[in-house]
Amino acid sequence: MKLKKFTAPTTREALQKLRAELGEDAIILSTKQTAAGTEVLAASSQDLDTVTEKPAAQSAPLSWTKAERTQLAAQEATRQPTPAEKIAQQVAAQRDVLINRAPAVHQIPQTLPEHDMISDVAKRRSQAASDAMANEQTAVLEEIKQMRQLLKDQMAMITWRDALEKNPQRGELWNQLTQSGFSPLFARTVVEKLPAELSDSQVQDWVMNVIKKNLNVVPADKDIVETGGTFALVGPTGVGKTTTTAKLAARCVVKYGADSLGLITTDSYRIGAQDQLRIYGKILGVQVYTAQTHADLAQLRNTMQRKRLILIDTVGMGQRDSRVAEQTKILTDSHVKRVLLLNATSQPETLDDVVRHYKSTGLSGAILSKLDEAIKIGGVLDVVMRHKLALHYIATGQRVPEDLFPADPRVLVHRAMRARSSQAFQASSEELKWKMAQVSATGI
Repeated sequence: MKLKKFTAPTTREALQKLRAELGEDAIILSTKQTAAGTEVLAASSQDLDTVTEKPAAQSAPLSWTKAERTQLAAQEATRQPTPAEKIAQQVAAQRDVLINRAPAVHQIPQTLPEHDMISDVAKRRSQAASDAMANEQTAVLEEIKQMRQLLKDQMAMITWRDALEKNPQRGELWNQLTQSGFSPLFARTVVEKLPAELSDSQVQDWVMNVIKKNLNVVPADKDIVETGGTFALVGPTGVGKTTTTAKLAARCVVKYGADSLGLITTDSYRIGAQDQLRIYGKILGVQVYTAQTHADLAQLRNTMQRKRLILIDTVGMGQRDSRVAEQTKILTDSHVKRVLLLNATSQPETLDDVVRHYKSTGLSGAILSKLDEAIKIGGVLDVVMRHKLALHYIATGQRVPEDLFPADPRVLVHRAMRARSSQAFQASSEELKWKMAQVSATGI
């Protein structure tokens, strides 16, 4: 008898090899997992029949006596099996063990009818074909979608370019706004609403009025010092929170006296931060207190409840710092109004990200800092208008309290529209046409 091993990555593939070579009636002797996959030991049923076939016993003559038949049976019982018979017995015993072993029923589907296997294969092939067709249809639809968007963008670019050629003032105004730092989206929105038949000077007056009307500036008689309350200055590191706190404190002391003001700092991380505010407080005659926990802040607020104005200098945190949410919750739960400081020298994209992360539960407004260092302020004004922030003050230097002014929309707009990029950052006329058309098509 020939025993053969069949090895394949999976049991199903090994069985397919076995049946292809030995037939459907092959006898499976054992299976095991190897590094190469599944190994199946099997033999042909024909080989087993050959091995187990015994020579026909000679028929006892009818004339044999009872004693002779008894002696023949005893010899047959005591006769040792031949090597072939031993192998046949082992094969039969191993087969019984494999059939009766429960796990093997799931691993080796010996009793699976042939028509069921064919049906299963057909189903899998049909499913694979359906999946392939679905994937192909999805790819075609996606390609059509991209082609439609490309065609739409190209048509928008052509339409926008034609409109600019018919009305050059629009192109010039768009260029002026973007060169001043305003976003292309804001510039496009303004340009599309530009009235026809205006002189160049009228265009300038019109656009400046549009920007002024969209700036939400807090009137001087309703600013932080005048209205009073509890305010926390928040924002990223280095935007000037401590210096601005000192400027506001000085304005309050000058107008209402030292007893009207309470100063609190929560900045226990930065070296010298508390000392800086304490120096200002000593000059103003106001004691500075430190609050490191929610309980500390609540206790200090209760102690200062008779103060006209309480200013809180907070620790600087990047807008994506996980502690921003914790700080916001503490201040909100303590009924503290938050005022966000925006660095006018920062990129508009960064400022937009700062506002989105800090305004989660609402802001009481904003203060623009470092305007003396900014080349263009169109970007920061764009962010203020987009997020509808109330603008309290602008800070233009380090001097306390001189370099802090109530926000004036006329001054801000005039300063914004006067700015221009240096030669290295200016685009040519052809580049501007392409950029304007691209903005019109994509809406960026």
